[in-house]
Amino acid sequence: MNHFNITKTGNVFGILSIILFFVCMAWGVLLSEPSLQELHLNLIKVAYPGFAMSLGGAIIGIIEAFVYGWIFGVVFAWLCKKVCVFEEKRNS
Repeated sequence: MNHFNITKTGNVFGILSIILFFVCMAWGVLLSEPSLQELHLNLIKVAYPGFAMSLGGAIIGIIEAFVYGWIFGVVFAWLCKKVCVFEEKRNS
């Protein structure tokens, strides 16, 4: 468990975050009721500042999604390394 590569874990979380961003964007477009569609897209705009339903806005959202996911992945891997080292010392 202590073999996490921090950079690779960050990249994986970043790519998963981009996939989740696309799923959320598609879900917002596929909602049938206009008020729900507007609410969903406004929530995405809050989570990803600069996002708009345009090519430029989507690119900004993709970049932000990757950066947020990468940061989360790096923190996750770092914490796993710290906790696993603690557990190994405690079990010895």
